[in-house]
Amino acid sequence: MLALALIYSVFLHLIAASPIPGGNVNQVSLIKQWDTTGNQYPTVFMHGIFGFGEAKPLLGFINYWGGPTQNILQMLRQKGYTVAAPSMGPLSSNWERACEAYAQITGSLTDYGLVRSKQFGHKRFGLDHTGKPLVPGFMQKSSKIKINLVGHSMGGPTSRLLVHLLKFGSPQEMEACVRSKVVCSPLFWTNKTQSYVNGVFAISGVHQGSTFDDFLQSTGSFLNFFKQTILVIIGANNSNDLKLYDMQLGHWGLDQTSSESIDQYFERLQKSQWVNSKSTALFDLSVKALSDPLISFVQNAPETTYFSMAGIATSFDGRNSNPTGDMLIFLVPTAVIIGSYSNPSLPILTQTYSPMEWRQNDGLVMLASSRGPPSGFVSFSMNMQSENLVDLAVSAPKKQPAKGVYNFVGSWKGADHMAIVGGLDLVPGLRDNFYINIMALLASLSP
Repeated sequence: MLALALIYSVFLHLIAASPIPGGNVNQVSLIKQWDTTGNQYPTVFMHGIFGFGEAKPLLGFINYWGGPTQNILQMLRQKGYTVAAPSMGPLSSNWERACEAYAQITGSLTDYGLVRSKQFGHKRFGLDHTGKPLVPGFMQKSSKIKINLVGHSMGGPTSRLLVHLLKFGSPQEMEACVRSKVVCSPLFWTNKTQSYVNGVFAISGVHQGSTFDDFLQSTGSFLNFFKQTILVIIGANNSNDLKLYDMQLGHWGLDQTSSESIDQYFERLQKSQWVNSKSTALFDLSVKALSDPLISFVQNAPETTYFSMAGIATSFDGRNSNPTGDMLIFLVPTAVIIGSYSNPSLPILTQTYSPMEWRQNDGLVMLASSRGPPSGFVSFSMNMQSENLVDLAVSAPKKQPAKGVYNFVGSWKGADHMAIVGGLDLVPGLRDNFYINIMALLASLSP
């Protein structure tokens, strides 16, 4: 099914038209309504599972943010915004992805932490981005630069963890560095004197796991799904060459060698200690893992304003949720699984949420998960698809939303997990207003 999606993407690329302009960069309406000075902080876009950064589009032309017919990030730059999109391990844990994003944002050596690397038996350091910061000046001495974050799918919880580390650091990593008399990454410092992330917007974020992940693990079908997905993505990407799709597992000793075929590479992955460890996306994104200390330690930062939004492309019949005609065909099987999934060993599904909340989904993520982490959320509705910023302001709260808690702004009905990032849009520009409104919202927050 993923192979069909890639073929369809190539077809769309061949018939693509020029991007359609939309929106307006003037945030005066929200700024006036919330009585703020606004901000012009750079915004970093965080991709999800199986994703990739802006520098290396899939097949050389399929953008994570916009698909084959458009580049949403470039559209936003043309509107006057400063944006960047790092590339993180497509199947790595949130911890590793946060470390990788930080290194690219700051232009530094990727440091996974002394404690973490010893715990899982991989190298402490990864790729070196020294001298190539995506956000020049960020976290430099005397610099007051902050960033905003926009995360899709796993990019939601990765953003939350990055904010946590930028605010609170890691006492365990700091103590280990002191004991070992080695330099600790500033990401882990616990004595930070300012906040570094002003606002976060999570799009279909997997904040409380996905029951599809738990289904794969409980049925023993995880490895087969993993294999088929990897073979399709890597195989369609560049034959036996991973230069265009980097798994970023070098610190595990799992880079593909020049003499290694895709099948041979996968066989090595399948036999590695990594695949069954608690340092993978598949572990982090399961509902079952929510209470694990590797996941549950993450807190919201009190100075950061968080937003979340869900995509919904199913219809709830009172018992199960079924895919609507809006859903991409290759997401239908996963939507059906989530829409009917039950597991008595996961009390959060029966004691915390109603069947509607954990069965309504976008093909990969349930509504309850997209709204925010287990610590909770506040809810209000905003017209994030509005065609102008006046309408956006009219739909917004009269006061600036609360900091330190997820503000759920509603669901996009008819938007599945890929459509919400323009993954297979036939006509470019369909998502422009949505992303312009996200930028306007973040830029209207007090610094």
